[in-house]
Amino acid sequence: MKTSNINIDISNDIKFITSKLLGDVAYLKNKNVLVTGATGFFGIWMLSIFHDLNENYGCNINVYALSRDPENFLKNNPIFVGKINFIKSDIRNFSIGSQKIDYCFHMATTNALETFNNESQINKIDLLYEGTKNLMEQLIKANVKKIIFTSSGVAYGSLSSQNDYIESSVKAPITTDISSALGEGKRLAEYVIAYYCDKHKISFNIARCFSFVGPYLPLNIHYAIGNFLNDALYEETITVKGTGNDIRSYLYIADAMIWLFKMLISGTDNKIYNVGSSEKISIKELAVKVKDLVSPSKKIMFLNQNNKNDNFDRSIYVPNNKKIINDLKVDEWHSIEDSIIKTAQIISK
Repeated sequence: MKTSNINIDISNDIKFITSKLLGDVAYLKNKNVLVTGATGFFGIWMLSIFHDLNENYGCNINVYALSRDPENFLKNNPIFVGKINFIKSDIRNFSIGSQKIDYCFHMATTNALETFNNESQINKIDLLYEGTKNLMEQLIKANVKKIIFTSSGVAYGSLSSQNDYIESSVKAPITTDISSALGEGKRLAEYVIAYYCDKHKISFNIARCFSFVGPYLPLNIHYAIGNFLNDALYEETITVKGTGNDIRSYLYIADAMIWLFKMLISGTDNKIYNVGSSEKISIKELAVKVKDLVSPSKKIMFLNQNNKNDNFDRSIYVPNNKKIINDLKVDEWHSIEDSIIKTAQIISK
């Protein structure tokens, strides 16, 4: 399995993303932007976009990135050395000082590896609630103009139909299910943002994010498509740990980034938007598709295990994304086939 990020080249995807944003460059030029959760899967893509806008389009965006371990991130991603202003701190107690911030992408939560290693459910809630509360207090001092928060589709709870995963839904996780911590924590963070923004007349949007695929997605933890790509590229057999019956969808990460930036630039203020693909696929079908596209000669093995990680079971986890596509004029530019092929080609180099 490939573990280093140094040789991953996403430059063509970044060019594609920035080509979709060039009409909005004036909105970003000479602005100060804070990114929390800046060294995760979403974070590295977002920093890469800002880097490209500055290096190739003269946008002069001052990017401040909050991270608990920027040294390790920069060791693996030296392109950002001297280009991004890192703030080394936990979101629950960091201070922005006297720095002014125009926009914030708030993406901080327990990281993927911590989740895989059974991070305390209470700690997840604490990080999202206390971290978001402190962030909002800092952003108010910084005179922030707009906030984009990457929430999660688990905020809807476990639903039985794709059409139930719609922004107007009032469904929620079951409070007595202790595996609902991420969903409850995300809902708490959404409320904290809405409360402070209403009180201080700040604009915001909530991005309820679903499942994604693309370079930098961890390949060896609890993401099925990451596991399948890892197996297809580096193992003898593609292993499906469960039954393969659950239904998911996967939005290519480059498309997701465009959606988030468009949300910042032209999203209807103070609204929730689903961010995810509407194209359903079962986990079994996904494993077969990865096999056929990446390593046709390999076999698929089903373990039929009940693999409960940190979240409650969801037999279907696919958003209705009509609102964001209609409002922001975005699209699913990459099919699941395109996404699998591109990801495999990039990470295997």
